[in-house]
Amino acid sequence: MAKKRIEPDDDQQVADQKRYGKPKNFDPDFRGPLKNRSCTDIVCLLLLIAFLAGWGVISYFAFANGNWDRLIYPTDSRGNICGRKAPNNGPDYTNKTFLVYFDITKCLGPQTLLLQGCKTPAVCVERCPDYYWPALNGQNPTSPICLDGKNDSTIPGNCMPYVIPSGSVAGRCVPGMGAGTGLPQNITIPDGFAVPGVSLSVGQIQNGSKALGKYLNAREITEKIFQDFRATWWMILVGFLAAMIISFIWIVIMRWVAGPMVWLGLLSVIGVLGYGTYYCFITWHGLRQKNGVEESFEFSWDAESYLTRQGTWLAFGIIAAVVLGIVLLITLFLRNRIRLAIALLQEASKGVSSMMFTLLWPVVPFVLQVVVFSFWGLLAVLFSSAGKSDGVLIDRANGTQLSNQPCIIADFQNDTTRDCVFSSYQSGNMYTYFHLYNIFGLFWLGFFVVGLSEVSLAGAFATFYWTREKAKNMPMFPLAGSVGRCFRYHLGSVAFGSLIIAIVRFVRYLLEQLDKKLKQSQLGFARFLLKCCACCLWCLESFLKFINRNAYIMIAIYGKNFCRSAKDAFSLLMRNIIRVVVLDKVTDFLLFLGKMVIVSAIGIFAVHFFDGAFDNIFPEFLQRPSQMNYIAVPLITVIIGSYFITSAFFGVYAMAVDTLFLCFLEDLERNDGTLAKPYFMSKNLMRILGKKNKKEKTPKIASTESL
Repeated sequence: MAKKRIEPDDDQQVADQKRYGKPKNFDPDFRGPLKNRSCTDIVCLLLLIAFLAGWGVISYFAFANGNWDRLIYPTDSRGNICGRKAPNNGPDYTNKTFLVYFDITKCLGPQTLLLQGCKTPAVCVERCPDYYWPALNGQNPTSPICLDGKNDSTIPGNCMPYVIPSGSVAGRCVPGMGAGTGLPQNITIPDGFAVPGVSLSVGQIQNGSKALGKYLNAREITEKIFQDFRATWWMILVGFLAAMIISFIWIVIMRWVAGPMVWLGLLSVIGVLGYGTYYCFITWHGLRQKNGVEESFEFSWDAESYLTRQGTWLAFGIIAAVVLGIVLLITLFLRNRIRLAIALLQEASKGVSSMMFTLLWPVVPFVLQVVVFSFWGLLAVLFSSAGKSDGVLIDRANGTQLSNQPCIIADFQNDTTRDCVFSSYQSGNMYTYFHLYNIFGLFWLGFFVVGLSEVSLAGAFATFYWTREKAKNMPMFPLAGSVGRCFRYHLGSVAFGSLIIAIVRFVRYLLEQLDKKLKQSQLGFARFLLKCCACCLWCLESFLKFINRNAYIMIAIYGKNFCRSAKDAFSLLMRNIIRVVVLDKVTDFLLFLGKMVIVSAIGIFAVHFFDGAFDNIFPEFLQRPSQMNYIAVPLITVIIGSYFITSAFFGVYAMAVDTLFLCFLEDLERNDGTLAKPYFMSKNLMRILGKKNKKEKTPKIASTESL
């Protein structure tokens, strides 16, 4: 008779069971996700509906007061938008689509961003100037460019002190800039060109043009990037399709290769650590024989100098040896746990393969996430373009800034000594609160979509585990049934779980913004405390995501509220903490390995393809585009897109592993393998645990020959 295998931590499991509640009792009627359930956490669902109604209210303010044109077209120093007609019977600048600055030398800092003009007057013009003013010898005199089109030289600062031929970038006229020329390099001031009362040099103009062009030239680059997308879009889609196909094949074959991959990975890690330990001690020994006893340690800013010290290699060797010892001990003493994790990975592969629609499911949450993100981005842009025009007060004679306080542009239009030039759009405190509300909505709705996906998948995979004779008894559409239960009964629980994580993420966001405000200050200790708080909140958020994920699995199976499900899931995991840790690390290793293999393979092929390596091999099918500005644009897009696609497929696989693992733990607690309480787990899992289902003995019938 075969001996029953005793697991090494049975005593520890008994102690954990006493501390974290009683194991699940046998229920002869339990067959997986319960059909009879009721709505859970209705209050949280009502709170979510109220929040969405509030989001709709602030979106009304965004659409009513936001102005797209402010973000697309430049704004002159009077607050008028070039290329558009001003409201309330204001001036018509429909034909004046370019903005020219009076003194380009004032554009020397980050104030040259698109929504913050240079601290110099600026006017809208029909085209950028292609002449000098004052006029050179032999040129026809041209009228100067003045504010409001009034050529009144008696008002200081009313007209441009000088005009130099300029090119247009993002609707702004910049000296030395032309279409596709990049940053200005060669700006010259011809002989005979002089500006009365103004000391002008090539360096001043070139520095101002470069400072402005550094920000405005981004639009030129953006246009080239869009050209590359237009030329390579179908190739990028082919790369994404390849990532989907390879990810699907990888998950399907995981049932056969999970074991070899895990053991090969562990042996590789042990081999690398062993060689690293050997190399470090050999290097230390060689330095010791060459240099003798090392002198006392001295700090140095030269990192390479540490590689010539004996102590560095001795420390590296000790660390590598300690890590090697830990990995060896884990491999030796937890080998059965690793085998169990591999078996669960294989079962997850079978579950995904038997429900192909689960591999298409990531498209649904992806589309919902895109909708949420797009709505948030739309409101954020509209809020940024709402509000009134604020200006800075400058001296008309020399252009110096007179005050740091914002001024009202209309109050200084008739002032002959001072001028208020447009600086930025200020939306007020109300829109600041709207911004915060909008950001919190992004967090809550984003995590809500993730929760919906996890509950839906968990119900389908739980149905797979708790079904005997799966070929005969599996429902036709288990994923559809799980989605229906989620939307009918548990939207409130998903809203509750996502709200908790959203609050933590929102507090982290506020701390990050506060840290940015303190960057320019000398409050180093305050910033240190903020970093510590942010780190603690990150740990808390990671823990809550882990709890939420397992709580959603229990909700999908039993239909209880969020708090009860989270408590049951946490207690079940803590009663089997060693199995949890091992499975989590083995799963992370396999998923990471799979992602890296797929993304690296597609990335390497894309590099050779866009570099023209296949042009002469299969010219009809593998011909790269003839004109590309940046090869990195399609290449990076393919690599990043492949990573997200692979992560979506492997996310389904990870959810299958987590769900089957919880079901497996409950199976061990509910059943014992007897005829009355047989296990639901596969024969492979029972073999690893040394367990089996007892079969009913059939009475032997005597043969006629014996009679």
